[in-house]
Amino acid sequence: MKQICRYALVALTLSCALGVSSCRGDFLELKSTSSISSKDAEETPAGLMAIVNGLHNMMYSYSFGQGFGNGAPSLNMQLDFLSDDVINTIPAYYMGVYRYIDTQNERGGNVINFKAWDFYYTLIQHTNIFLRSFKTNLSESDQKLKDVRYAKAEALAFRAYAYHQLVQLYAKRYDPATAEQDLGVVLRTEEGDLSSLYTPAHRASVAACYKLIDKDLKESLELLKDLPQKEERNHLRYSTVCGIAARVALTKADWAAAETYADAAIKQAGSTLQVGEELLDGFHDFNAKEWMWGYSYSETQNAFYAGFFAHYSYNFEGGSNLGFRLAINRNLYDELGENDVRRKWWYCYDLNPTELPRGADKGYLSFSNGIPRFEITGLCVKYAVDDPKSSKGDLLIMRLGEMYYILAEAQARQHKTAEAQQTLYSVVKTRDAEFAKPTEVGEKLIEKIFLHKRVDLLFEGVRFFDMKRLGLVPNRLAAKNFELIRQFKGNGGGETFYQKALLRNKGETALDIPKSVDDKRWQFKIPESEYEGNNLCERNP
Repeated sequence: MKQICRYALVALTLSCALGVSSCRGDFLELKSTSSISSKDAEETPAGLMAIVNGLHNMMYSYSFGQGFGNGAPSLNMQLDFLSDDVINTIPAYYMGVYRYIDTQNERGGNVINFKAWDFYYTLIQHTNIFLRSFKTNLSESDQKLKDVRYAKAEALAFRAYAYHQLVQLYAKRYDPATAEQDLGVVLRTEEGDLSSLYTPAHRASVAACYKLIDKDLKESLELLKDLPQKEERNHLRYSTVCGIAARVALTKADWAAAETYADAAIKQAGSTLQVGEELLDGFHDFNAKEWMWGYSYSETQNAFYAGFFAHYSYNFEGGSNLGFRLAINRNLYDELGENDVRRKWWYCYDLNPTELPRGADKGYLSFSNGIPRFEITGLCVKYAVDDPKSSKGDLLIMRLGEMYYILAEAQARQHKTAEAQQTLYSVVKTRDAEFAKPTEVGEKLIEKIFLHKRVDLLFEGVRFFDMKRLGLVPNRLAAKNFELIRQFKGNGGGETFYQKALLRNKGETALDIPKSVDDKRWQFKIPESEYEGNNLCERNP
């Protein structure tokens, strides 16, 4: 793991804590260790808590590259580009991600496999500095301070979260029969002296990675259960950590644990499901009642053209959102009830070419000689900003709806059919008032759960992980979008546009997309920069 980021985040958090300058921009551009003292950073309760505050800061400030935006939701968006829930049929940005080219680029510095590796290991690096300093530098009385213990719980949860993301991206899918032999990722912990955080090391097994993840989550929850919970959703609370643990259990197919953690997250989150039109709030409001984990942006922190909403909102004027050309898979959309409010998250020009979305930026919803320059089978209008002249918006990391879908799947996998039917009904009823309680059982019930989960959480960074853990090979050509383009009689439809759409999704353009359950391309390649600093790290195939 590179040493470049060792104190960058600490410098950021201390400057924020002391009110020095604004806290925005890429953390890599900040001053190094010379700007702070070791005592302030690592030997005082305030310094250690500042490190944790910096972890939170990184969740909304890290740059995921030109054209992709800042903050963890920008990475989550890219991960969903890898799924078959989104379809591209016209020239657009993001094709390197959409076609799995960037996941296999070892040498690129502005590609998803480098950015994800750098992002998560920087989080891990700073959690390790915190945990080591907590053990070695704080007095026993300081260790017992409630705020310090809370910070420790957050640090442990951050490390578990980061390692879980890494092992899903860079290793084979979890298989209990082979987990002891399958290569995971390089494990760095607080053990040993400071130099051990950076010395060359082999990749641990997948089993060892999950052992550490489970240990960190267990310790975090043990600490949090006895502490007053932070009210702000930009902190990791007991319910949030339960949410992370539910995701981990799902990955391991530990259905009982997934059920337990998801149920606890729902009951203790202090959040409630949004209902009907409430879901049309643009997904930019930190105070939305369904959010469990997110970050509030002030105007002074606005990243403008680098921000998430500059790239993915449909109404920000003049941003890079004009390149966000990925339609929802119509196999999903067309299954929704006619009055399902989630239909309004996408604009299907082929269904209604006259009533354009109000307030859409002319770059996002543009025409050339009367021909649409956007996806006519399902343009995303899920994300919006209050002020079209500002890309400021709060960033979502986790919301309650996801926990309902995890709970429903876990119940269904355990043959708790009635419970799973009720759980699914409870969440979808808030999206579609006419939704009838499911009667499906077995695999049909699981399919229905996934239909609604895929629609509900599209562009929130969930589907790729579900596809990988379940071995669901992308099959974009099975989407209705192509035939709908062929059938559409207006501008942008017909045989010519149909053929062009197909060519963007087959043959040479689809060479790097996984073709089987065991395809090596499910694993992101580890960046070359890791091998340069760690000659013991084994390469992916």
